Amino acid sequence: MDFGFLSPGKKEHRIFDGILGLLDVVSGCVEAFEASVTAFAKGDHGAAQRSVERVFDAETKADSVRRDLSLMVAEGAFFGGVREDILNLMERVDDIADSAKDAARFLTQDSRLEDEARAVLASENMRLFLSDLNSAVGALTDIVKALKVGRKEALAVIQKVEDFEEDADTHKDALLKDLFSQAASMSPITVIQMRDFAFVADNIADNAEDAGDVILVLLAKGYG
Repeated sequence: MDFGFLSPGKKEHRIFDGILGLLDVVSGCVEAFEASVTAFAKGDHGAAQRSVERVFDAETKADSVRRDLSLMVAEGAFFGGVREDILNLMERVDDIADSAKDAARFLTQDSRLEDEARAVLASENMRLFLSDLNSAVGALTDIVKALKVGRKEALAVIQKVEDFEEDADTHKDALLKDLFSQAASMSPITVIQMRDFAFVADNIADNAEDAGDVILVLLAKGYG
């Protein structure tokens, strides 16, 4: 790859190739999380469990990739005055996978959640919410790819992450409305679990937006 905004150092190119690789792992983690929700909604416990295992495996791999990249940055004499920002970017990307894992864990803690909340998990608002989460991560990947062209190209797409994060908030609110409208037929514990599940899952988009903000800081500092 030819990152036009980078100095000629090959190590900087390797780091950004690595960040794109990390995003690929994180995207797979979020996709597996979406698949787990869909499977739980259908009552397909085998497929749901397999998807949750994929989430956990991808989150573990993301941790490893982020740690290796962070060591490369910390030990190298490159990135000048933005080294901390680069490390922060990696951390925010890794946080996306952490949020997907935490949200998936909610679905496996209590079997009542699967049965009583299945209608909410299968709702249109849930589908749209999950789509927004995936799209936010995809938009973040597009920003990093745009950086290889230059500042102008990156700025042209950086707003998309925030747009998808706002869409996720909108559909999360609608999802919670669906949940509370059916609360009378659920145990209070299940209602609380589903509410917390929605907020934790929403952190996927929030962390993607935070990563986009870090890139904006990099550009504001003249790194691009």
